[in-house]
Order: sequence, then C-alpha cells, then structure tokens
Amino acid sequence: MTDTLHILKVALDVPLDRVFDYRTDKPNTQIGQYVVVPFGARKMIGVVVGISDTSSIESKKLKSIIRLDPEVIFDEQSFKLFQFCSQYYHYPLGQTILSAVPSRLKKINTKAMTKKYLYRLTSKAIELGVDQLPPRQTTLKRIVMALIDATLLDEASLRSMSSAWKKSIETLDEMGWIEKEEITLDDKVYIQAPIPSLNDEQKKAFDEISKTNKTFAAWLLYGITGSGKTEVYIRLIEEALKKEHAQVLVLVPEINLTPQLESRFRARFEKYMLVTLHSHLTDNERLTHWRLAKEGQAQIVIGTRLSIFTPMPHLSLIIIDEEHDASFKQQEGLRYHARDVAIFRAKSENIPIVMGTATPSLETWFNATKTKDAKKFGFLKLTSRAVLDSTLPEIKCIDISKSTVTKGFSPYLVEAIRDRLNKKEQSLIFINRRGFAPVLLCSSCQWTGRCHRCSSRLVVHLNQKRLRCHHCGHDEKMPLQCPSCGNTDLYPTGLGTQRVEETIKEFFPEARILRVDRDSTKTKEALNDLFLKMKNREIDILIGTQMLSKGHDFPYLSLVGVLDTDQALYSPDFRASERLFSQLMQVSGRAGRAKTKGEVYIQTAFPNHPIFEALKTHDYEHFANELLKERELAELSPFAFLVLLKGEAHQLAHVMQFLNDAMIHAQNLSAHVTVYNPVRPMMERLKGMERAQLVLQASSRVALQKLLNDWVPYLRENKLAQKVKWVVDVDPLEF
Repeated sequence: MTDTLHILKVALDVPLDRVFDYRTDKPNTQIGQYVVVPFGARKMIGVVVGISDTSSIESKKLKSIIRLDPEVIFDEQSFKLFQFCSQYYHYPLGQTILSAVPSRLKKINTKAMTKKYLYRLTSKAIELGVDQLPPRQTTLKRIVMALIDATLLDEASLRSMSSAWKKSIETLDEMGWIEKEEITLDDKVYIQAPIPSLNDEQKKAFDEISKTNKTFAAWLLYGITGSGKTEVYIRLIEEALKKEHAQVLVLVPEINLTPQLESRFRARFEKYMLVTLHSHLTDNERLTHWRLAKEGQAQIVIGTRLSIFTPMPHLSLIIIDEEHDASFKQQEGLRYHARDVAIFRAKSENIPIVMGTATPSLETWFNATKTKDAKKFGFLKLTSRAVLDSTLPEIKCIDISKSTVTKGFSPYLVEAIRDRLNKKEQSLIFINRRGFAPVLLCSSCQWTGRCHRCSSRLVVHLNQKRLRCHHCGHDEKMPLQCPSCGNTDLYPTGLGTQRVEETIKEFFPEARILRVDRDSTKTKEALNDLFLKMKNREIDILIGTQMLSKGHDFPYLSLVGVLDTDQALYSPDFRASERLFSQLMQVSGRAGRAKTKGEVYIQTAFPNHPIFEALKTHDYEHFANELLKERELAELSPFAFLVLLKGEAHQLAHVMQFLNDAMIHAQNLSAHVTVYNPVRPMMERLKGMERAQLVLQASSRVALQKLLNDWVPYLRENKLAQKVKWVVDVDPLEF
C-alpha cells in the first residue's frame, strides 16, 4: 500500500450497516461530496463520509470511483445529525443520509442548478433603435421589436420566437443592447395586512425567548387556538435575521399548512429570500430550494418533516408549528421524529428551538411542566385570542342516542347550519373519513366488501361506482349483486365525506359547498384556491377531514359540526384519547377566530365522556395532567421508553418464529428491559403480507439503547431475516 493512495469511505443507499472503500487519484476530496461508484453490476450514488490512506481490503481488489462531483452536499454539523439518527434509530448510515437529500440529487445524471432570467433592452438599444441592426439579422430584429413592445421577456417567450434565441441574446449582450435580471423564486405580490401589536402574553413570550437567541434553549409555546402564536414566530424570526447571514428553519406537519403560512411570511419578509420544501414541489424545484438553503442564500426555510435535515450553514433558530402532530413522525424507512431530531440539532448547533401548539403532545407537556428535577423545556402560555373581542367558541355535545338522526345529521346541527346561511356566515362539517361510506352491506346475508390483501373493508366511492382499499390502494368495480347470496339489495353503510356532501346538497340546495379531502385536493393550487374562496366568502359550507383541523384561519367561519367521532373512543391504542382530544380541540379552534362568535356541535352517544367534558371547558391542562397520571400507573410514555419490532411475510409462521427468536434473545440481553410476547396488530394483514409485532419497554432510555446495540445486529444475521421483512421502530407512535 503506497502512501499516496487515497481511500474514500463511501456510504451507499443499501440496507447494510457499513461503509464501502473505493480508491481515487483526486487529492482534494472532501467529506460530504457525492460520488458515482460501481456496486456489483450497478452504478450507484454514494456520499463520502471518510478519507483514509489505508484500507482493510487489498489494493488490487479495491474499485475506483467513476465520478466525483464537486458539490459538497452536507457539512460537519449535518454529518453529526446523520450519525445521531443512524445510531439512535438503528438505521444504516448510507440509507439515513440518502433518504434525507432531494431525490433529484440521487440520480446518476444530475444537472447543476440553472438560473432563469428576464431580459430587457438597455437605454443604448432604445436610443439607437432597431434600424441600426444588420438587415439580414431577422431574428435579432424580431427579439428587439418584441422587447420594445413587452419591455421584459422570459426565456420561454424568446424560445417560442426562435430556436437560436440564445445565440441572438449573446450577440445583443456583446453589443451592449440587452441586460438581464434573475427571476426570483416567487414573483407573486403579497399584500401585507396591518402589523398587529403584541398583547402582554405575546410580548412576554417574545422577550423570554429572545434572551436565549445566542444559546440552546427549548421552549414550549402553549397557546389556545387563535392566540397569535404565528405573530410571535414572525417577531422571533425578525429578531434572528438581524444577525448577519442568519437563517431560520420553520417546520410544519403537513403540506396543507404551508400555503397560508408562506403567504403571511412572504408579506412580512419581502426583503428576504424564503423557500419551501415539501412534496408538492417538482424534483427540480425541491433541489433548487434545498441548494439555496445549503448555500446560505435562503434566509427562511418553511418545510415539512424531511426539512429538518436541510444543510443550513447559518442556522440561528428552529420553529416547530403544531409540534404535537403525528405527521412529524416518519412511518417508513428511517423512522425518525422530526421534533426530536430538531431538538438534537438545536442543541448541537447551540441555538434556540420553539415548539408551538394549542394541544402539546404529552411528552412535550411533561418535559415542560412535570419533570422531577429541572424543567427540560421553557414554558410560555398564551391564554387569550389575539384578535380583539374574539373569544373561544362555545362547544356543545348533541346526544345522538336521544335525538333523531337523519342521514347522519341531528336536527340541532341542521338548524345551526341553516342559521349560519341566513346570517351569511360560513360552516365547517368535519368527518375524518373520506369516500362515500366505509362499508357496502348486503341486506340479506350481511356480506360486506372486504379487501383480499388487507384486514379491512373496502370503502364505497359512489361517484366512481368503485370500492377502494385506503390501505393498499386495491380498487374494484362495485358489484350489482351480492357475491355471496346473489341479493341485489346492497347498500352503503356509514358516513364518508362524499356522502356528507351529497346530504348537505340535499338539505341546502342553494348553498355553495366545497369538499376537501385527499381525493378532491391533490395539488398546492387546490389548497390556495380553497383559502382564496373562503376569504372571499365564495363558500358557505366546507366539508373536510383532518386536513382542515389545524392551523387554518377562516375569519368568517362561525360554526363547526363534528360527525361520527365516537369510533375513536373504542381504539385499543393508548394514545387514542390524546389524539381525539387534540383533533377536536384543533378543529373547534377554526370557529370564531375573528369577531364573529363561534359555536361547535359534536354529535356523540357519550356526551358526558371526560374527553367531551374537558373540551367544553377548553381545559387541556386538566385533561393532560389526568392522562399523565394514567400513563404513569401503566408505565407508558413519557414515563417509559418503547421500541416496536414489526415483522411481515407471506407466511405467518415465518413471522412468528422470527419474533419469538428475537424475544428470547432480547430477554437474555438485559434484565432491565421488559420484552412482551409477539402479537398480531389491529391490521393483521396488509398488502398481502401477514403481520405481527413485539414491544420492548424500559424506564431507562440508556438501557434500551444498550440492548438495541446488541440486538439489532443479531436480527440482521438471523436466517429468517431473509424471509421476513422487519423493522425496528424507536419511540413508536403507531401500533
């Protein structure tokens, strides 16, 4: 081995917990550069995570890299973050890194980011005029005349005039006849609303957090719906950006929260570059935005959970809106929780992090209010609505066990909607189930349409005359007669958003109605259109799922009706009551956010249930503290730490044998970790695979991680691991 041989340690997107050695003759390689390397018969994109002069593999067996890209895709701080996630969530380093970079970057032929320009004539060109151009240069003349008429032209317009437009532009540039300006990422004009003054609680929150702007501190900003948390965020961002080159990262749980937040931020931060990172962007748009953040050009980044991994060299503040939301937990691949990763990143980079919500997760609530030694998080409260004279909505429970219900609606709710229509106010009907109905039922033999690949019923989509599985995507024609007995009397049972829409149209034929769910709202433009129509009062009744339950500000909406919510009360998940309370509190908060008084009607057969009693008084604190007592008795999160091992295979016997082996090995590794027997989950079969799982529980995170360090390598080496698809989920949210 010669001293001049450079060995690159390359992380690849493969399910192996190791890096691979390749040689290169390029002396100036940096950690973080991405490379194209041979891997078996394939070419793969990898990332350099180490550089050495030696390798444990013989020199003649080492393969050379195919290409070294000059771009460094992450810095030292990002590498620390990837290493932490790989180690804590027990996921291979290569897959961790490559799951966090834009997909466009992982393609072999990645083009460099191209800038787009607008072109205009210089004063010299206008003074001399088109007659000064050579007579045979028809393309030049056409472009100049078009610029005289239009003043500014983009590249698409120039391309439509001539395929040789670039050469003509170069000629005009050399003549001093043309100048260009780069197109900004967003050329919309955002109208800024009057800047509200902070009330005493908002000012206190801003002052307290600002004191920690140069060091790590984790803050819970607990504020009722409509209390002005976003305005506090804006003031904190303004303060952070006073520092030269500073950058701020704002995390939101779902893409549907981005448009409203983005427009409000752009109106207030028109002098700063703001980019968004979410799934509705094209691959090229996402790569462009990501690079602008990585290069320090974008001062504000608003994004969903994956954005926490975005390299930002001058990161000064992290804000997490709706921190309680389960969408921050990734459920495939690297199963990280963006909130927890954000806290680690803030601590690593010595910057403050602010978590805002009206219904904190119990883990965050515990860390801010109940830890025995010192509070882990700072705790700030906003207890009144920010808009003057705006109050929290009155919440009423309609006992449907004692009330006549017609097509899912009680007469009290129908009358309340009619009253809003007469007052020219808006209503929201909330049901957290899309489709027409959850079940197609035979009136004779009680047959129901079931998915042959999953342990679930097929949902009726009546408009398309289809039955669909919302778990695996299976789709089939709706039968005309019962496949079991031949009876033709098949009827949809239960409620979905489409059926509610049909019923509302029947009850209120003159009303302007819009349904918002994943079937009807698939693009960012559809969401923007919704906000515009609500703002312009072009919608009377909005029907929607949890997409509408949080973060949105509809000033003329005064009524929320909640349908079919009791199903969540029967869930075996220990977090079900926490989620239901949070969801209902959030959707209730859409009502009465301006000066119009709001009302919420919840249809339930259990009006005296503790969840509904707490909702009526808007008392999250009491509800959360009671839940914490239950969790402590049951030794559940946040008083214990959990790991879920999930397995699936075509044969259940393989899964159970694999999990039994795993259970026995885990029991032998540690006496400080409780290992439960394997069980079937609620969804026993999914996408044709038989499923089972086991839970590890410990009062010490350290003890649990120590066990995992020995246990996960054992699982990888288990012979049945070739037949069973398995995953370790640290701090699971779904069981």
